[in-house]
Amino acid sequence: MYEDVFIAEVREKAGLPGAEDARRAVRGVLHALANRLPDGWVHHLAAELPPTLAEPLWSYQHLYDQEIHLDFLADVAARTKVPPADAERVARAVFATVASVCDPALLRRIYQPLPSDVVVLTESDSSLLPV
Repeated sequence: MYEDVFIAEVREKAGLPGAEDARRAVRGVLHALANRLPDGWVHHLAAELPPTLAEPLWSYQHLYDQEIHLDFLADVAARTKVPPADAERVARAVFATVASVCDPALLRRIYQPLPSDVVVLTESDSSLLPV
């Protein structure tokens, strides 16, 4: 999927006013996610995304287990500059768009080490949830 299509899809799903808001949402959610994934899984996910959108994954992969983790949605709200009440909607929109471009079997493996409160947000469908 092309970057502009990806951004438009996130914008539409999240109900964001502009493309820059959607870019910030993608960067913020992926940055918060990168802090919670082991390096190997970060590499696999980044390889599935348009290179410029995957940059937060490459840039922040070394932070796994090296910083105190905020609640995921609080982290998303801070990084995307949306009100905390909107963080779940934004995270779900980004995860759903990621799911539309990635192999579901790969996503199940990538999302497996995530805490359950993050995994539940990744569901574009129930097949991504651990069994």
